[in-house]
Amino acid sequence: MRGRILLPLHSLLFCLFLFALPTSNLAQELLDVDGEILRNGGSYYILPAFRGKGGGLELAKTEGETCPLTVVQARSETDRGLPASIWSPPRIAILRPGFSLNIEFRPRNPSACHRESSLQWKVEEESQQVKIASQDEQRVFGPFKIKPYRDDYKLAYCEGNSDRCKDLGISIDEENNRRLVVKDGDPLAVRFVKANRRGDYAGMSVV
Repeated sequence: MRGRILLPLHSLLFCLFLFALPTSNLAQELLDVDGEILRNGGSYYILPAFRGKGGGLELAKTEGETCPLTVVQARSETDRGLPASIWSPPRIAILRPGFSLNIEFRPRNPSACHRESSLQWKVEEESQQVKIASQDEQRVFGPFKIKPYRDDYKLAYCEGNSDRCKDLGISIDEENNRRLVVKDGDPLAVRFVKANRRGDYAGMSVV
């Protein structure tokens, strides 16, 4: 028919996805410490917003694990942790609050424990700890979100890809591991530093 423009199915679905998002989410931007917009699929260090309470997020062995499978905060505040890839299934260029995200570590060097090129996060239902998913647990749509928190950001876990989200915070175990866990109401305030950023980042507040 003349005068009618037909959109491809994937374009139509993406438009519906955008209209389903709250307007406030579309107006906001997620920024790294340099004031640049977080890129979909970009690699970042996830650092605490405040000094004196540990460094960036990384992996550690806990509870007798033979390989490091638990997401923790590095004990030293000068340790940036592991670079993490943050991506949203709708392959758009930039990330915004409200987008469902996958977060996965990218190992610097392959090892006997981690031969995969990416180590995707999950939340264990019973312990509510953030762990690394096995290959058969890899999810297409992520259950995590980045939300504004005061002057920084916080990470949230959303059950069943819904809007029922809970904050991620730090819980210190008997071995002094600073585990990342579902800890609603007591979030870890974070900032994002590009993994390829040169020079030291000294912008965290001292508390």
